[in-house]
Amino acid sequence: MKRRTIAMCVTGYDWEYETRIVYGAYKCCMENNINLLVFSNLMRKPDLNMGKVLPDSMIQGELEIFNLINYSMLDGIIMAGDSLLEESVIYDLVDNARRYKIPIIDVNDPLHKNLCRHIALSDVNAMEFVVRHLVEDHHLTKINFIGGFMGNVQNDERQAAYERVLREHNIPVEPERIAYGNFWIRAKECTEKFIKDGLPEAIVCASDMMAFFCMDTLKDHGYRIPEDVVVTGFDAFADCWRYNPTLTSVRRAFFESGVKAVEMLLDIWDGKDVPNSVSMESVLVKNQSCGCVPVTEKKEVNDFFNQSYGDINKFKQFNSYLLEMNTSFASAKNSLELYTSMKFGAELFGLNRLYVCICSNVETNSHSFDNDETPMAATGISRNMVSMLQYGHDVPCGQEFRCADLLPESFLDGEKPVFFGFSPMYFKNRFLGYIAYEPTRIEGSGDLFSTWLMCVSNNAGSFYMNNELEFVVDELENLYIRDPLTGLYNRRGMKRLGYSLIEKTKKSNSWVTIMCADIDNLKPINDKYGHEAGDIAITTVAKAIEASVPKGSICTRTGGDEYCIIIPECGSGDAQKIADDVDGYLDGYNADSGLPYKVGCSCGFYSVHSERLISLDQMMKAADENMYKIKAAKKTNRTK
Repeated sequence: MKRRTIAMCVTGYDWEYETRIVYGAYKCCMENNINLLVFSNLMRKPDLNMGKVLPDSMIQGELEIFNLINYSMLDGIIMAGDSLLEESVIYDLVDNARRYKIPIIDVNDPLHKNLCRHIALSDVNAMEFVVRHLVEDHHLTKINFIGGFMGNVQNDERQAAYERVLREHNIPVEPERIAYGNFWIRAKECTEKFIKDGLPEAIVCASDMMAFFCMDTLKDHGYRIPEDVVVTGFDAFADCWRYNPTLTSVRRAFFESGVKAVEMLLDIWDGKDVPNSVSMESVLVKNQSCGCVPVTEKKEVNDFFNQSYGDINKFKQFNSYLLEMNTSFASAKNSLELYTSMKFGAELFGLNRLYVCICSNVETNSHSFDNDETPMAATGISRNMVSMLQYGHDVPCGQEFRCADLLPESFLDGEKPVFFGFSPMYFKNRFLGYIAYEPTRIEGSGDLFSTWLMCVSNNAGSFYMNNELEFVVDELENLYIRDPLTGLYNRRGMKRLGYSLIEKTKKSNSWVTIMCADIDNLKPINDKYGHEAGDIAITTVAKAIEASVPKGSICTRTGGDEYCIIIPECGSGDAQKIADDVDGYLDGYNADSGLPYKVGCSCGFYSVHSERLISLDQMMKAADENMYKIKAAKKTNRTK
């Protein structure tokens, strides 16, 4: 039986919320022989309290990663809808799941719980656990509350739970004991107010971050925790165990919800009835800030500082690597060199395999002024990708593959189920490609991982932009020195390149030929058949010349029906053969064209050795005189 594959869609996989959900899904997938593919953004949805708005170009680049999903290879989808940057992604995922008849589970997304099957992480029960613990186990009655925002769904649920437990125990709900810290630093102001109004027995905070600010403020005023006042949080971040004293908090069942989502998909695949909504109970985490864990052992304080010191060392190591990587990017001579320094980053973050997949049109710089696409234009994922880094696999750099395959090699049907993450690479309004990585540890890599990939994207974007700027300069240069009808050089091009070539010939021991050509009977063709026919004659002669001269020649259209060609290392014998080849090309064209007129030209040339070299203008004049002699001879022959 073919192994099943689940796609998981989150924002900020390296953050704690999403990491716990992903980790739960990962554990269950590996136990049940299921592949797990995580599609995640680099930028996290801005916190409500920050007042930050992401630029549209950034959102566009971030969301493009979800267009990478190949639904035909999936058997199920899990999304953390509340974390996704834009609501449109949620609707797109649900619509595609229905179109491909794939079951989809939405985790922790109360605003869209009616779109598909949903796993709810109840804030109501979570906050009840905390307040009941303080009232029933610690017998406290003067309990204050620091919430997030008035009118916010999460805050309202947590505040309602706080008030409900107090009323159940006949404790009055006093408005002066409730304040709003905006889930952030305003918790300090709330705590200052509580101290001024009279210190309560406990302060219940609606987030861990606000609890940390609250405890910092209490310490600044000389109060001890928990001896003078108990403080609790909400979320049970990893920092709860690093803070001194360790923070009592409540953990919503993110890990358990990841497990449950996979179990629901298993039941759906087996044809079992699965409810549209499942609620996951939270877990109370008792620590030192409520007094349940004694603050006695110095080891605990030392552990906190050791962990902090380890984080600082990791940051220093990462910062040093980042500087080296930026330097390496700046000196990269080509795109293959560009990504080589990422290998150290892959080791730093414990990746087993790493692929850098760049859109083929970005890597090959396939732009042209002949179409409507401008360099670095907003564009999405291309049909084909190019693998640009070899790390943990044998795929050669530069190998092209179909984007629909996700990776440049088969990876879903090996001996063991796989876990792969996919994150976007973009620069300004241009989607560059994506990073595909197989971690050796699934608990996430913290903020540094996203910072690393964003730096890679910015450096790669700058590299490709510089390449495209060079492309633009070359195109503009061509427009300046090229004849738009034939593509041959114009007089500016001939002067720029021709004089230089003559100077080089002076220093060599070789011959050079100047050939002048003139179209026969162009005016009669224009007069009788129109200028479109004349243009055909002009371009046909240009093709005949280009097909006949050796590589390195400078072919120029100097006027309406006139051409000049500078042919290096060419004596008179070779020049005559070239003139004959031009005539032969045109004879063949006339025989097959079916046109009512013949296209012909007269070629005259002047060949000279470098020892007797004269000026380019003098040689052109001599070649031109010879050409007119040949043209006059043709007229004489036609009149006989």
